Parts: sequence; C-alpha cells; structure tokens
Amino acid sequence: MYKTSKSTTKIPLLVPDLPTTEELLPWLKCIDDNKWYSNFGPLVQEFESKLTEILNSNLTTVSSGTSALELSLLALDIPVGSKVLLPAFTFPATVTAVKHAGLQPIFTDVAADNWLLNPSIARQIRKKISYDVVIPVTTFGHPQPVNEWDKFYSDTGIKVLIDAASSFGVQPIGKNCIITFSFHATKPFGIGEGGLVIANSIEFIQQVRKLSNFGFENGVIIKSGYNGKLSEYHAAVGLAQLERWEQIIQRRKKIWDIYQDYLDKNTLQNMPKNYIPAILAVKFNTKKSIDYQFQTRRWYYPPLYKHPAFTDIPKFGPETENDLPITENLSLLGIPFHTSLTEDDIIYICDSLI
Repeated sequence: MYKTSKSTTKIPLLVPDLPTTEELLPWLKCIDDNKWYSNFGPLVQEFESKLTEILNSNLTTVSSGTSALELSLLALDIPVGSKVLLPAFTFPATVTAVKHAGLQPIFTDVAADNWLLNPSIARQIRKKISYDVVIPVTTFGHPQPVNEWDKFYSDTGIKVLIDAASSFGVQPIGKNCIITFSFHATKPFGIGEGGLVIANSIEFIQQVRKLSNFGFENGVIIKSGYNGKLSEYHAAVGLAQLERWEQIIQRRKKIWDIYQDYLDKNTLQNMPKNYIPAILAVKFNTKKSIDYQFQTRRWYYPPLYKHPAFTDIPKFGPETENDLPITENLSLLGIPFHTSLTEDDIIYICDSLI
C-alpha cells in the first residue's frame, strides 16, 4: 500500500476499518422505509438485541464513549462533589466526564507492568483518602481484571466503573462492575461515533437509558439528563459492522502477529501476550526529534495533571502523596496499528525503531 522508502507520504497512525457503502445500503434502506431516525428506533433496538446476545448482559447504547461514562456516573445518583479515583495516565475524556457529572476527580498512578490502575493500587489509595467511585481504564485495550474488581466492590462497597473505551470484544463483563465502551471510528469496533453501557442491574441500565433521553419518565423529568441517544444512522453502521466483526478481528490479529515477529524483544516487554492491542505504544527513550516516515503520537502525554484545565485536581500516589512515579516517567510512542498496514509497512516501522 505504501512505498515509504521512496515516497513522502507517511504511513498513517490510525485508519478506521468501517463498512463500505455497499455494506451499509441495506440498513440505510431500512431507515428510509421506517422514517424513524432517532429516539430508540428499530435499528437501535435490533443493534442492542444483537449486542445482548453476544455479551449476555444488560446494556444500552448511547451517543459516545464519553456519554457512556458521564451518564453512568449520573445514574449512580451519588451526591454532587463525591470523590472519584482515576488514573492520571489516560485520555482526558475520563476526567472530563467526572467533572461534567459534578463529581471530584482524584488522580493516581498506574502499574509498571501493564500501565493499569489496578485493585491493589486502589486499595493502597483508600488507606490515604476516601472515595466513592473508582474508574479503572483499559489502557491501550489491555483488559481489566474484572473478577478482582468485583471482589474490591464486595469488600469495600465502592462502585467500580470500568472505562473500557477501546476494549470491546476483549474486556470480560463480571458481576458487580459497570463497564462502558466506545464505538468511535478509530476503535477496533468502530461505527463512527457511539458508546455502550453494561451492568448486571437492569434497573441501572434503565436509569442510564432515561438519562440519555434528557431524563424523561412518563412525560416528565425525574432526574436531569441530556440528549445522549444513539441515532438510527449509527445503529445502521453498527449492524453492518457486526456482520464483519470476525473478519476485523482476524485482520487485526494478523497485523499483531507480524508486529511480534519483527519488534525488538525489549520493546515487547510491556506488550500483550494473549490479546490484540487496540493501540500500539512502545517505550520511547530518545529525546531526539526523529522524522519517521510514519505517523506517531505521544499517547497520553502530558499526564492529565499537567493539562491546564486539571492542575487543581488532587493526586495521590500508592507510596507518596502527590508522587506518581510511573505516570511521570512514562514515555510512550504510538506507532501505526490498523488493518490497512502491509507486512512491508510493519518491517519498515520496526526497523526504524531500532
């Protein structure tokens, strides 16, 4: 696809793998026939029904992964100003959802081996400060240990909301945790824009659903929400995407297998052993500016507490207050990972990193 050694065109970092026009047309024809475009239409209902069959859990779709987080926090119905623990090493949407829900975020560190906020860290922080909700993130698609988080909830009573934005098809569901996914175009399962909320409690899912429709219940607003519904057009993409999902998984697996053949062993130390990453980020130790012939990104850099909007948010490290040594010293370079890559592309990328 690319001739990077001779071309000035760089290999792109992310390329969405979405249905073609031909694959979408039957579903778009359904929208034309139904004349129903939003407000929990028949395609949204069908999409949710098929997702329920796959995941065997209570769920509702929403307009984005960020909406999934924010609506879940609103549905927990905890007092304004309640404290929410989350990693400082994640995408800003996690913390903005907390702030928009009227809650107080608290930053903490991640584990050195997989860059996750895990139950052990959450227990250590609990010895220093109380909090009401914890939001672990599936960093780069790395699944969270849901059974351990279920036990954490059973032991502490603290609500666990897993931000599994990029981990659809990878993150186990569990019993006590609320789990949210993103269907953004660049995610492994992308539909352009959309999100999903999963929970064991059907009452909780019903509350999220009401809040995604402004909070209406029997024609009146019981609790204030906003317009966070999934449209029929996005559901159409989702239904077409489900039909090609296994093909996408196999293509992504092939790309990951090739990367593992050519990546340096030291680079692979923090890489997944039994799942396909959503984003490929490698340790980046040089301070030199390198003009690679492929696009790169410093993922989750700078840490959230260094963004001007978040400098007033308190942070607590597992060992020392205000000290998050793993997050502070993480220097990761995002490299291309998508189904449009060829083996030659991957070889060139890996050789460039040596």
